[in-house]
Amino acid sequence: MDWLLLKAYLLRNVWLSFMAKLQVVPRVKAAVCTSSLKRKGFFGGHGIVGGQIGLGAGIAFAEQYHGTDRATICMFGDGAARQGLLHEAFNMAVLWQLPVIFVCENNQYAMGTSVERTSKVLDIYRLADAYDMPGDSVDGMSCEDVHKGIERAVRRAREGGGPTFLEIKTYRYRGHSMSDPAKYRSKEELEEYKDKDPITHVLKVIMDNNYATQEQIDQINEKVKMEVEESVKFAEESPWPDDDELYKDIYADKDYPFIID
Repeated sequence: MDWLLLKAYLLRNVWLSFMAKLQVVPRVKAAVCTSSLKRKGFFGGHGIVGGQIGLGAGIAFAEQYHGTDRATICMFGDGAARQGLLHEAFNMAVLWQLPVIFVCENNQYAMGTSVERTSKVLDIYRLADAYDMPGDSVDGMSCEDVHKGIERAVRRAREGGGPTFLEIKTYRYRGHSMSDPAKYRSKEELEEYKDKDPITHVLKVIMDNNYATQEQIDQINEKVKMEVEESVKFAEESPWPDDDELYKDIYADKDYPFIID
């Protein structure tokens, strides 16, 4: 959702898609994590774990083919880094020097299994070494480090230097879903990472450097809170889709013969 919002996707549209209401383009029939917004350069997630890795390389190839200066950022988690498609995409990206940045958002537990239990290579960025691809580890708890890491990789891609693999090491405070009690980690570990919270860190940087006053921060927080509440209210009061929407935008063939009323 955060990437959608960065691409100027209206928050009310995010909530509409959460509630499966169709007054939004694209007319989604899935969670917002698989929504796309092509005109904004956002191609969404993928229903298959790791499926977006090959698509990321393909989109980068299209940009290279058409001679644009765009770079593609392809994001996936540490669990998806176990998919075989990653190796095929890495090899092709390096061979063709595609303008793509592969970003592994490593929260250390995938859906609920630690990296230590799924791989002998604990520093995931080192997978790039096998393909002679530049790779680096980035502190995902630091906004500044993430910005610098992405900036370097995008510059390399736009200058014809080919792909980069970034492992952004971060942490999640909650389980993978509401049904995940996250018993695979200790409370002490959780509290240790909460002390490194990136929001707390960036607020300290802002205050220490006098980029904003506490009053201005409070005003921003209140504005965000109001926007969220208004978006939720808008989505809740919006009508549910009609029954005949069920099969729309599913098949390219409008007379698809296997739909049974």
